[in-house]
Amino acid sequence: MKSEFLITYGEKFIEKPISLYDFLIVGKISDQLSNPNFFKRYDPKVVICLDGPLPYLLTSRIRKKKYLSIFADARSENLSKRRLRILTNLKKTEYNDFDFIFTESEMAASQLFKNSVDEHKIKGMGLLQSSIAPLPFSKNDNVFSILKGRPMWAALNIHEREIDFVLKAHRQVLRAAFQYCLIISLSNPKTEEVLKEHCSKLDLRLSAFEETQTPGEATQIYFSKEPANNIKLMKLAPIVFNGNTLETLDQQEDPLIPASLCCGILHGPNTNAYPIEYKGLNSVGAALQVQSSNELAIELNKLYSADKAANMGIAALDFISSGAENTDKIVEIVFDYLKDREIG
Repeated sequence: MKSEFLITYGEKFIEKPISLYDFLIVGKISDQLSNPNFFKRYDPKVVICLDGPLPYLLTSRIRKKKYLSIFADARSENLSKRRLRILTNLKKTEYNDFDFIFTESEMAASQLFKNSVDEHKIKGMGLLQSSIAPLPFSKNDNVFSILKGRPMWAALNIHEREIDFVLKAHRQVLRAAFQYCLIISLSNPKTEEVLKEHCSKLDLRLSAFEETQTPGEATQIYFSKEPANNIKLMKLAPIVFNGNTLETLDQQEDPLIPASLCCGILHGPNTNAYPIEYKGLNSVGAALQVQSSNELAIELNKLYSADKAANMGIAALDFISSGAENTDKIVEIVFDYLKDREIG
């Protein structure tokens, strides 16, 4: 195969994911690893497994020590529990065959020790994370001058059925903080008229984000017509409500993106598209779940204080960067291994 990067994907994907890089995506891991010719066909030099099931074909190949093998993101909740002493040797074989292991936490590492995994194999703790590189944003941008100094929050990727939810929360917030500004983007720009109708009913003043030319405090809500502007909006707002999370609606957006931009994150109860990410962000105080307009307004009022919003943003950024060291370690291990193979 010409491609140097081969990816199989997990069972939770309904459709085949799209790669933004030069990766060969071959199919679900269960389908591929049940094919005995998989390793003959692709002949990988390095095998990196993220936490999940370990098919027999995979573990049997790793046991042959033909490849550099790394088991990463080992989560405590998915590791086998050591209940019967008779199974100890079996578990030792399953995990000890990997050359290197990276665990979610000290608890996961402790579980592996109890299952007789060699201590020297565990090279790091913390989940691997991914984030985007912040896009350039000039302070000379007209929008920056318009909104500079105003306290604000953003509601992004909002579904038509969430518009009323968001606007009622904002109207409630304005009673305590009249300068508070909401920036909103819709998951379907065609629902702009629905947004305008709701704003009119609730007596909220709305302006198009891209069309605003002069500064002023009369506008209470700015609407962005371009989804591509979401990154810019995250840079303006320290608090972001992620849309399509009240229930199963349209496609959700990755919460790690606003987290990488130091935003605190509010969301609804439906986090099925990114359950691990939301769970991690909530666990460190970088995200909060709300289920009603009143709850959203209460949290926004609390976060009106700049230091509280900043604390959420710092927690989000810390969570994003927590796996950077492990990612760097894995990259270094792989490159050193491949370099030694070439020299050998």
